[in-house]
Amino acid sequence: MLYFILYKIFRYRYGVVVQNLSRSFPERSYGEIRQVAAGFYRHFCRIFIEMGLMLLMPERRVKEKVVVRDTALLEHYHAQQKNIIIMLGHYGNWECLNILPRYCSFPLYAVYKPLSNAFFDRVMQRLRSRFGLRLLPMHRTARHMLTTRGPKGAYIFVADQFPPQEAHTLSFLHQPTRVITGAERLAKTTGAAVVYASVKKTEGPADWEISFRLICDTPAVSPPYHITRKFTEMLEQDICESPQYWLWTHRRWKQR
Repeated sequence: MLYFILYKIFRYRYGVVVQNLSRSFPERSYGEIRQVAAGFYRHFCRIFIEMGLMLLMPERRVKEKVVVRDTALLEHYHAQQKNIIIMLGHYGNWECLNILPRYCSFPLYAVYKPLSNAFFDRVMQRLRSRFGLRLLPMHRTARHMLTTRGPKGAYIFVADQFPPQEAHTLSFLHQPTRVITGAERLAKTTGAAVVYASVKKTEGPADWEISFRLICDTPAVSPPYHITRKFTEMLEQDICESPQYWLWTHRRWKQR
């Protein structure tokens, strides 16, 4: 019902979605683009419902719906007394990472920008912190990583937004794309290991599977923009595999 209202009646940002898809997949026909767009709107509506349910769902049920794999990679770098930067995009249900503290032995922080609407900001804080994920405003992240004397932790960055200022440009989905480089700069400054988090749809009783892959564990000696480029390539690979699960309503290419 929500899909019918949003997609068929209100056509929420339909022009943005079709334009983004057409430019990202120029080899596809208009019929194929419309098919992916319809799949995206179904997924988009599902995300809203899942987020509402995750505010109330018992922890046992959330663990049944979200499978977490490869945390040994995170524990490996924590054992080396390293901070960890986890990079991901608006792909799948990225809010599923709120369950991650239940699988890790170290503090986890979600780097975020507070919403302008106070009510929705409180709701999102409640959703994200419910299982022990600690929220860290973006402007405090660097100081926190450099000055915290307690155990090293992992910092989650959703890193595919449109950058607010001048930024590096890479090729992403067949388009020159300005990208955020803050996570890479922090990694180089703090010596943090950087990993990519993939959130994929699964077949079976679970809805989502979270897995991790190494991007770089020697950031100080890595070439400029190597970390940002690797993250972009990994995200693009996931998107091309199942494009309906990325956030196509986002005005990602505001400037061309």
